Amino acid sequence: MITQPREEVGPGPRSPGLPAGYTKHKLLDNRASEMLIVELRSFAGPHVLPTRLFARHPGTEAYEQIGSPSEGVSYESPVTCEKCPIVVFNASKWNEEGRGNWAGVYAFNLNTKELAVCVSEGALIVPEQCLRSWILELVSLSDDGRKLYVNAGIERAVPGGAQAHYYLACLDIAEKSLQQLSPLSDLRF
Repeated sequence: MITQPREEVGPGPRSPGLPAGYTKHKLLDNRASEMLIVELRSFAGPHVLPTRLFARHPGTEAYEQIGSPSEGVSYESPVTCEKCPIVVFNASKWNEEGRGNWAGVYAFNLNTKELAVCVSEGALIVPEQCLRSWILELVSLSDDGRKLYVNAGIERAVPGGAQAHYYLACLDIAEKSLQQLSPLSDLRF
């Protein structure tokens, strides 16, 4: 009688440097730095952990965390490009009720390990007056690392309150200016 090995139930072995309580959400490859980037999200459970980003060279086993975000801050929605050794990502601050607020867009140089703020909350320049604006998700980064394509929210005053509109937009990182490309009438993608 031939027996097969039992299938393992639950999470498998972890690469060195990756914390428990998380699972892989997104994997990116940055050719300019020859680094792998992984976005980890928490398992469903009693306590939702903030999203984290890690990187490693394909020839090594151990991952290193990107940046040192505080406990209530998520680094999420990473994008990278072919020609620059950077990963650009969104940051959100989470409160005790489980609500997140956009905190900004950051860039991490994979070679020098420098973390830089590209645009912070309140500094996003939109073409028309609004109550507030934010970036929901990063979609892609231009090859030169200067233009970031995003899903953005813009809240405008209306009689009796405010209304949020969502757009596919292009963010000029140096200018911190947002150009609306197309409305997203299905709320967001």
